[in-house]
Amino acid sequence: MAEDCCRFQLISGDGVLNMELENFTRTTNLSQHGLSYAVVAIMGPQSGRKSTLLNKLFQTNFRMMDAEEGRSQTTQGIWIGKGIGIEPFTIAMNVEGSDSRERGQV
Repeated sequence: MAEDCCRFQLISGDGVLNMELENFTRTTNLSQHGLSYAVVAIMGPQSGRKSTLLNKLFQTNFRMMDAEEGRSQTTQGIWIGKGIGIEPFTIAMNVEGSDSRERGQV
């Protein structure tokens, strides 16, 4: 992964907004881009390879499921990450699986 890539949990698995968003915006220099930025989100079923797709397309570093350990929830809540080498500045959002087994929603 690229050095300047970072990820940040925006909303916890319990639905609580992380009030330290300023750390992400400062680390990624988001404010320097004014209104010239894009946000891309991906939603889908648990273990649908959402994190993998975002990591491949935007060079983010979202945690991915290890198939050898079995299928289980990897992403909880909503995570955001800075896309690398993309113009305009792009924020990728990785959303918890829409049918989370751990939440009894199968």
